[in-house]
Amino acid sequence: MKKALLFGFATLFSFQLMAQVSLEHTYNYSATVVKFETLGYKYYLMDVPRAECRIYNMDHSLYKTISCPVPSGCYVFDIKFLSEKTFDSDAGIELLYSWYKYYAGSDYYDYDSRIINEDGTEIAQIDGALYNYINKTGEDNYHLFSYCYDLSVFPEIIWTKIYSLPGQPLQAVLMEENQENNFLNAFPNPGTSTVKVEYKLPDQVYSGELHLIDSKGTAISQFKIDAHSDHLLLNVSALQSGVYYYFIEYKNMRTAAKKLIVN
Repeated sequence: MKKALLFGFATLFSFQLMAQVSLEHTYNYSATVVKFETLGYKYYLMDVPRAECRIYNMDHSLYKTISCPVPSGCYVFDIKFLSEKTFDSDAGIELLYSWYKYYAGSDYYDYDSRIINEDGTEIAQIDGALYNYINKTGEDNYHLFSYCYDLSVFPEIIWTKIYSLPGQPLQAVLMEENQENNFLNAFPNPGTSTVKVEYKLPDQVYSGELHLIDSKGTAISQFKIDAHSDHLLLNVSALQSGVYYYFIEYKNMRTAAKKLIVN
C-alpha cells in the first residue's frame, strides 16, 4: 500500500512537472474577453478593415458578428463596453465604438463615438468623443464619461459629455476604467511626431514611471515622471507605424494600458 501511494505521488509530481503553457488559439486581430450578464464569458475582437466586432464562444467558435459602420474615409479606433443591460433593458447585446478620420493636408484627426444595438440600431451618437469611460458616481450609480476633442483649432477644444445609464455596468467593464485616482490621456492619437501624454498621479504619490511598449509587449521606452508636472512629451517620429501601449507604474501599482497609434 505504501509503495502504491508513493508511486501515485511520483506519477502526479511527474505530470505536474510536464504541464506547461500551450497555445490554444490565435486570432488575427486584438482580442479580449467579456462576461455577459446572461451569456457568460465570450471572446471578442475588433476587425478594423471590415469595421466589425466579432464575438466568439469559449471554444473559439463564432457566436455573433456586429457591424460597426463608419463614414467613408474613417477607421474604427476602439470597441468596448459589450453588455446586455448597460445601455438599455432589452435582451440584445449593445456596445460602444469610436472611429477616426485623418486630414492629411491639415495634419489633424476627427473622432466620433456611437452606441449601438447588435442589430445596428443606434442608441446614441457622441460627436467628437475619443475616450469613453464608465465611472462610479455613487453607491450603486454609474455614468458614462465621453471626452470630446476638436483638434482642427489651436489650442484644441476639449469638452466632456456625461450620460446616465439605465443599467448597472458589468464589473469587467469597470476593471479597466477605474479612473477614481488616475488620469492618463495622449493626443494627438494617432500621432506622427510629438504626442502629449497627460497624467495625474494619485494623492500621496509623488513619482512613477511611464512605459511605452509595442503590440507584442516589448518595452520601447520608459520615462521618469513626478507630481510636479501633469504631462510628458513623447517623440514618436522614429517609431514604426503601428499600435503601441502606454501605462504608468508607481508603488508596485500599474495603471491600465492605453492604446497609442503611430502613423
